[in-house]
Amino acid sequence: MAKPSKDEEEIAVPAPVFSVTAKDDKDKIALPDAHDPVTGHGRWLYEGRLGEGGLATVFRAWDCKGGLGFVAVKVLKKHSKAHARHAFAMHRESQWSLERLHNRADPRYSEEHAKLFARYLEDHTGFVELGPEDFEERRKDFESPSFDWYKQRIDLPIASKPYVVMELVKGETLQVAMPSMSATEKRQVILQCATALEYLERFHMIHRDFRGCNMHLIAREKPNESCQLKILDLGVMISSEAGMEVNCNMAVQAFRRRGETEEKRKRYDWLPWEVRSACDELQGAVKNFEPPGHSFDAFSLGVLILHLLLGKTKARSVLDSLQDHPERTPDGCGIGVPKELLGNLLAEAAKRPRPREVCAQLVPLRLKSPQKEAAVSAEKAEATPAVPSCHTVSHTTTKMEGSSDEEGEMEVVEMDTKKGTETIGQKKDNDTAAKEAAAKEAAAKIAAAKEAAAKVAAAKKAAAKEAAAREAAAKEAAAKEAAAKEAAAKEAAAKEAAAKEAAAKEATAKEAAAKEAAAKEAAAKEAAAKEAAAKEAAKEAATIPKHDVGRRSKSRSRSRNRKESSLERKQRLRRERARHLLPEDPARSQAPEEKAAPSPEKVVQAAKRPLAEETAPDADAAGAPAKEARRDVRDVTHVSVLDLLRRQQAVEKEQEEVAEARRKEQRLQAQKQEERRAEEERQKQAQQALQMQAQYQQMQMQMQWAQHAELLQRHLLGAFPGAFPGFPGACGFGTPMTALQAAPSVPAGPVPGVVSKASAPPPKPADAASPAGPAQ
Repeated sequence: MAKPSKDEEEIAVPAPVFSVTAKDDKDKIALPDAHDPVTGHGRWLYEGRLGEGGLATVFRAWDCKGGLGFVAVKVLKKHSKAHARHAFAMHRESQWSLERLHNRADPRYSEEHAKLFARYLEDHTGFVELGPEDFEERRKDFESPSFDWYKQRIDLPIASKPYVVMELVKGETLQVAMPSMSATEKRQVILQCATALEYLERFHMIHRDFRGCNMHLIAREKPNESCQLKILDLGVMISSEAGMEVNCNMAVQAFRRRGETEEKRKRYDWLPWEVRSACDELQGAVKNFEPPGHSFDAFSLGVLILHLLLGKTKARSVLDSLQDHPERTPDGCGIGVPKELLGNLLAEAAKRPRPREVCAQLVPLRLKSPQKEAAVSAEKAEATPAVPSCHTVSHTTTKMEGSSDEEGEMEVVEMDTKKGTETIGQKKDNDTAAKEAAAKEAAAKIAAAKEAAAKVAAAKKAAAKEAAAREAAAKEAAAKEAAAKEAAAKEAAAKEAAAKEAAAKEATAKEAAAKEAAAKEAAAKEAAAKEAAAKEAAKEAATIPKHDVGRRSKSRSRSRNRKESSLERKQRLRRERARHLLPEDPARSQAPEEKAAPSPEKVVQAAKRPLAEETAPDADAAGAPAKEARRDVRDVTHVSVLDLLRRQQAVEKEQEEVAEARRKEQRLQAQKQEERRAEEERQKQAQQALQMQAQYQQMQMQMQWAQHAELLQRHLLGAFPGAFPGFPGACGFGTPMTALQAAPSVPAGPVPGVVSKASAPPPKPADAASPAGPAQ
């Protein structure tokens, strides 16, 4: 790629240092949705700056989470109050590409014409979420003359960094490639420019920035191919509908003032005469264009033809004099543009031809080439009649003004009078010999070129196969290592889980054994107490004589029958009734020697009986014993309720212990599940780290083999210097090796700092190091 001269407007800008988090460092800038290899957040891996304008900066980036690959990301700069207006301009240009130029559903769509324009892929300006859903209706609202961008504040959903994603256009800008272009390439460029303007006219749109710095040559002329052009930057493009030519909306006006000095004003040479005069005024209405709508871009096309014909500096000086002296218009037949056509393009708006008329008026070129030179000379010699011996036919070449090489020279046949004679037969023999020699030379060159190309292709193919084999081996080794680590991790996790489960079972068994031992000890103590009480009762009974016992019982019964009052009788009856109820208790029936309490239901029923039965007058002697028995039961009930409460507390305590054991078991199970999930997460993170390391090693190998292929290509080009006319000492589409060396390199080895969590971008294609021209 040729270096631009000092008077060029666009200067190559070195790529800055990028950072996602830095804010205070002036050398670092924060980019939207930037990918962080450590955390894995972000989508775009920014690799370099392609170009910068007044409103936005274009970066080269890799799509880490989508399938777009390498793209160009156009990020808006911060402009305080004008921030929303400039974001709308970026939104408008992206939607015109998505909704019109590259919309296959539109009946005006043409694939052949659409490929002349850089395609926009995504819109992240925030305007898609505002206003009406239809783009045209939304555009008319924001482009209305009554809409004031300074007074009517717009809050964008993406307020910090609006951006759009575009197709990455490779090659070099047209203004850089102009000095090295042939006449055939220049004519093809002019034809493609006119075709692009014809496509814009279908949609009633005006580019308004149609110049060399916004065009890229993505392919140069080859023996069997033609050069290809790509048009960029639709930022100031507007619609040619009625009322837009004098629209005062700030989003529509693009050239309020062209410059403070004459030197700065000359740089705006692509603006038509009528727009220049209106832009010089600081106040009042500004003319955005003058009908017909195609006149603006037609004038810009004429200025571009002047640049191709004369060069930028000379073209500007000639252009200033053409407004008053149109007869000074240069003849562009050397690049296929007649003088009359060029004069009409630079004339007033009404005389400028439409793009389709420009395509029809371009003239074909008669070019000299090493392959056709002998054939052309032979045909001319055969068609030339016999001439007097005093005249000879000589071929001379006249280089057209503005031409850059000898391939674009026109052939002129002149009659030259010289002394001496030459027969027609001798001339034919000489022409035939020249033709054969030229044909042989051309065939030899073609054969050498094919052989060199075959060698390069074979070398690239072998390198690709070897790289693929290494990549497959690396992937297989990484997969095996990951599988082994995963199996080891699973086995360790299973062992750990089994150990924890065994420990839990052992703890549960110990706890159950402790409870059982405590219960047995309590039962033993209770049995010992009962046995001691029984022995003591037996001893007491043994100390009383039998006859005293009988005598005492008889005397007691007599005294009771004799002296027992009504109250005593009621108490005695209660005790007897209680004794009658006590054998029904299950505890008493199971252990006869243990004195059991009555059942809770009977005790409660006896306690709740009304006192009326106790206080009622005795009807007869038979009713008194029953009342005494009920009153005796109340005394027994008091003792039995306390015992029941103690038993209930013991039961509740046992239930609480069982519930606590269950809760402990649940906590152990939850802890096991948490540990299992943590182990799975650690295994997943380790696998991701291994994958990222393998990907970075793969990228490093691809870069190394790409460099080897480039070195081999340079060696072959040095061995066959004339084998590639389109690639003199270059690699790619005229791109020097220094551009490849200056391309950003991928860091070798794994990313530092990545231990547990890691995320890496998908593998890049083999052309990751190919240079890309600025896309503004």
